[in-house]
Amino acid sequence: MTGKMTETESQTVVTEINSALDILTTHSESAQTEAFLGCYHNAPEFLAFGGDGQMRNFDEYKKICIEYYTSLKEQKLVTIHKKFNVIDANHVIAGWTGNIDALFRNGDRMIMNNYSVTYVFRKIKDQWKIIHSHESSLPPEVTRK
Repeated sequence: MTGKMTETESQTVVTEINSALDILTTHSESAQTEAFLGCYHNAPEFLAFGGDGQMRNFDEYKKICIEYYTSLKEQKLVTIHKKFNVIDANHVIAGWTGNIDALFRNGDRMIMNNYSVTYVFRKIKDQWKIIHSHESSLPPEVTRK
């Protein structure tokens, strides 16, 4: 698509991105690390800012995801709000705010309320991939077993 998008074209993109976020959430809740990471674009231009304030490339992001998901027993994500800004037919900025309740294999529980993520999606070979993410939240509530 070139030029200005119609409302129908924009809505189609929003539907596709909403579906991509649902898939990302499913992979996250079920700790399917490889499938979760498959939603991200493994490329030099990838950039992720974590809730810990650290900036990471794809390999660094992959490492912390593997550490997190292998320590996880179960996790529940509840969406509070989503917002989509369609830039063009191949770029979308998506905002997600929700609550995360994570139970770890060691028995600890971590609750993160109002966890927010900004994603930049790019359509690459007919698939929406995250090329940039920025996470922020209040400090988590951690209950030790």
